Amino acid sequence: MGSGSALEPLALLKLRQGIPLPTETEQSTQTGPECPSCGEPWLRGTNLPGRYRCLHCLHRFELRSECPHCGAHSTIARMSDTANVICRNCGGSMLQAI
Repeated sequence: MGSGSALEPLALLKLRQGIPLPTETEQSTQTGPECPSCGEPWLRGTNLPGRYRCLHCLHRFELRSECPHCGAHSTIARMSDTANVICRNCGGSMLQAI
């Protein structure tokens, strides 16, 4: 194949099928969950379980077992993944600013 990126065969396949390739400005990368404070996708877990910090606005958050919006209860031990910071009942954030 010569010199090129590892994705070059996929890009060539898409071009042959007539699928337009996104430009560099059109590509959107999801870097993480959105911060409840500023809305930027820079929320990261800290070294303490259930604690998060936004790398953009530097606000800190704590994962609560009870949803502040609807009062539904969830087990924090099962919510260790950053994808599980959303209430399953109402869709609100289970994070509370600290």
